[in-house]
Amino acid sequence: MDVGKFIEEEVAQIKEAVGQNKAINALSGGVDSSVVTALGHRALGDQLETVFLDDGLMREKEPESVAATFKPLGIRVRIVDVKDRFFSALKGIEDPEEKRKAFRDMFYTCLGEVVKASDARFLLQGTIKADIMETQKGVKTQHNILEQIGIDPEAGYGFKVIEPLIELFKPGVRQVATGLGLPEEIAQRMPFPGPGLATRCLGEVNPERIEIVRKAVKIVEEETKG
Repeated sequence: MDVGKFIEEEVAQIKEAVGQNKAINALSGGVDSSVVTALGHRALGDQLETVFLDDGLMREKEPESVAATFKPLGIRVRIVDVKDRFFSALKGIEDPEEKRKAFRDMFYTCLGEVVKASDARFLLQGTIKADIMETQKGVKTQHNILEQIGIDPEAGYGFKVIEPLIELFKPGVRQVATGLGLPEEIAQRMPFPGPGLATRCLGEVNPERIEIVRKAVKIVEEETKG
């Protein structure tokens, strides 16, 4: 892949799609959403607002860490506290697949509210080819798949989706991250579930159980760090 050409083409396509409108960018801290964040800001500048939904299901101090990582890059990350809403949405659900679907609905409901409040029309997100394939083939539901399975985001949540990475797999995304000049800790970051710790928590999700899993994940990631 010609990384430079890919970046140039995607920046141009984002500009054309959004025009003079505003857009919201969903950032989780993983390499996929981080690359889209960088592409989006290169294309749109102040027309794009980057939002991190603090769902209470991420790594320890993840929202603050992600915001601090992007600050030196000139990208301000707005953290939106939606923890209570996600725990309510997941209450009583034990099946991992049902957790993913409940997470997806609350994720886009919250983002839809952010988009509407910001008077934006578009949502940029880091969907990659593997996400689509896993969802369509029934391996597992990826929370960021909508139009590919017949869900109209504009009708359901009030925005159009822009997905610059849908033809790439993870290794290609990492190449683009490096080409964009993103830090190594972002470009090579360990993958993390879209629904966060909810799918790593056996049985029902609640704050107490998630905190136990969060501490366990921190230990495992520190011990396996290369």
